[in-house]
Amino acid sequence: MYVVRTISKYYSSRLSYLLETWIKSVATDVYFITDNHLPHIDPNHFITTQNTCGNTSHSVRSLCCQTSHDFLLYRKHLDKYQWFCHFDDDQYVHTENLYRYLSTLDHQKAYYIGRNSWNKTFKRKKSPHPRHFWFATLGAGVCFSRRTIDLLESYTKTVSQFVNGCLKEFYPDDIYLGFVLNNHLNISLTKNTEFHSHLERSLFNDKRDLIDNFHRQITFGFPLSRTFFRFLPNLFPNEQDPMKIRTIHCLFYNHFQDCSTRLQKFIFNTK
Repeated sequence: MYVVRTISKYYSSRLSYLLETWIKSVATDVYFITDNHLPHIDPNHFITTQNTCGNTSHSVRSLCCQTSHDFLLYRKHLDKYQWFCHFDDDQYVHTENLYRYLSTLDHQKAYYIGRNSWNKTFKRKKSPHPRHFWFATLGAGVCFSRRTIDLLESYTKTVSQFVNGCLKEFYPDDIYLGFVLNNHLNISLTKNTEFHSHLERSLFNDKRDLIDNFHRQITFGFPLSRTFFRFLPNLFPNEQDPMKIRTIHCLFYNHFQDCSTRLQKFIFNTK
């Protein structure tokens, strides 16, 4: 189960690119957290947060309120899926690589999978539970096994329960999740460096590393700064592919739409 978080002001500039690329192949398993109604999307596949959470922002309350709706969706479909993953609307997800990876793990065991947000543990000093822990940045994508969703129920059953927990600790959503999983449920982060957030710069810094490992990656998070993309081909005009999501899709699936033609044109026009 894929849950994608978006807001209405990004429908045309972000979400539209996901809908025409990676979401197409897994559309029946994709659900959305959004502030307002999503046009052209089955109403059974999204939850709106405007009435519950108010205007979206990066405040602790707002972030935690939005994320609490992930778990409302997860539990609604608990019997249908073995794995539950969260993504943002500025991410490309290689669904086949994700499926292959999750297929090597046992969903009946407690898994919390993602990319560690920092290169060191979060240093919690206050009581109770003055224990350092790793947490995954939601912006790189995070996956939970069915067993983990079951164990999290007492912390995520309602919106207010999750939000109040965040506010009590004064942790944003991803740190609070890491705190609960590590310090209350004894579930440590399973790190996967093939998940990438928009905050990461290293993936596109080394051309040889990118060429050798590109095909293995699971998620790509894209900032708007084009300097991060200097090794990727310019398959589309900037205004048609501002975050390079269509380009990434063509590099993986060159038989789609006009990808093959665009790739050939790029290759033969490159000196």
